[in-house]
Amino acid sequence: MLLVALVACKPRDVVIQVAIPGPDSVDAPVAKLGLVALPYDRDSLLATFEAKNPRPAALTQQLDSLFQAYRAPFTTYAVAAYRLQATERRLARERARLDSLPRGAAAYDTAYRAFAALGDSLTALRAARDDAQRRLARTNDALKPRMDSLRIEMVRWEDSTYAGYDTLTKKLAEGIGREQVSDSTDAEGRARFRLPPGDWWIYARSWDAWDPNSQWYWNVKVSGERVILDKTTGRRVPRY
Repeated sequence: MLLVALVACKPRDVVIQVAIPGPDSVDAPVAKLGLVALPYDRDSLLATFEAKNPRPAALTQQLDSLFQAYRAPFTTYAVAAYRLQATERRLARERARLDSLPRGAAAYDTAYRAFAALGDSLTALRAARDDAQRRLARTNDALKPRMDSLRIEMVRWEDSTYAGYDTLTKKLAEGIGREQVSDSTDAEGRARFRLPPGDWWIYARSWDAWDPNSQWYWNVKVSGERVILDKTTGRRVPRY
């Protein structure tokens, strides 16, 4: 029993791994992302404040509508830009391969044709990227002033609603006897926390490659030696 008690009192090492879908829809590690280990459930605290002053529905609906109108042209631009960059990278690899082959080699002609075809496709890809960029700029000019105005109203609501949040969390941490722990991910999207005994939640926010008006949000309770922050454990939330 004494051994069990001693083990339970020992700090534990927890590895956090973060990955989100990139422009190619493939999950990629998120480097230099700030992570916070909290000794309380952040979402429960926020819900307590919002129960007293619910989020303004009309304001939320207006912003959501504007975000939806912005999303399609942004996604079109993001895909076009990604395809161009991917083709440019592939072209560089084909150039390096071509340069490594003797001109008389049997594989040289095949490599050269592949290189030429990629080079020919760049003109159309650049045109598609530039056209999407212009349409996105027009959409931005039309929608951004209204979005900025509504966001200011939302900030006022947040400042009013969560006015006592910092005071409450400070008292909670003092009562529990554990302070929050902060770190950031490395180049491979990993971070390691050494956490005192007790309940912990990992809180983080990350950009959304598909929508600048949304972000990935996590508030995941630690239940083992490894915590995965990805699309299955987080959720996309609007950036009000």
